[in-house]
Amino acid sequence: MSPSNGRSKSRYIELSEILRARIKSGEYALGTLMPTELELCEAFDVSRHTARSALARLLAAGLVNRRPGAGTRVIAQHEAIRYEHEIDTVESLMQYGNTTRLRVITSRRETADAELAKQMEIAPGKDYLFIVSLRAEEKDGKPIAYTEMYAPVRRGLPTRRLLDLSTTARAVASYLDPAGLSCVEQHFDAAVFSREQAKLTGVAYKDAAMRVRRCYRDAGNRILMLAISLHPAGEFSYSMTLSRNRG
Repeated sequence: MSPSNGRSKSRYIELSEILRARIKSGEYALGTLMPTELELCEAFDVSRHTARSALARLLAAGLVNRRPGAGTRVIAQHEAIRYEHEIDTVESLMQYGNTTRLRVITSRRETADAELAKQMEIAPGKDYLFIVSLRAEEKDGKPIAYTEMYAPVRRGLPTRRLLDLSTTARAVASYLDPAGLSCVEQHFDAAVFSREQAKLTGVAYKDAAMRVRRCYRDAGNRILMLAISLHPAGEFSYSMTLSRNRG
């Protein structure tokens, strides 16, 4: 890749497009390792930073998977269709549930140990409902998230409907009506899929995931539900708009 004057694209974008084309053509076949950063530097006369940034674009597109000590492996020939969701209010967050489908795997009543009780801000030994589900795209049913939900058992919780798998999904949507929420706290970090989670979601064991932890609070600031979702890397994105407080 030779330098050119008046280049309209950054060098790392040019390199990523070359690598993307080679993946699509099969030159870098599915399941094989990509050249290392140093090999890319030598082959294309670019800096280490440029090579790393180009590979990062392939990772974000869902074409490759990178693991420390294992290199960069081709996992797809075509860019994954990403589910994108823009959020600026609690209502827009809850719209996510209206444009996808929730498939409940299991729902049962359990007793909180000290660690989980602390997370749900309840006393140890108190009951809660544990719900495992898959969130899927409405159009093709492809899973876009594995979700575990924890709901403290207290007055107002539709326990019977949440335990009945035929009504769980509708009961969750009703229980988390935005009109009854004071706020939804969100925390994002990186994780990997366990064997069971990977099997249900249709990804590989220990594949990278974006983990989203949501805490739904009522008007009294009590936690109504704690939900922890794992999204396959490169197939889901959130965008949020932050505005200055001009009040």
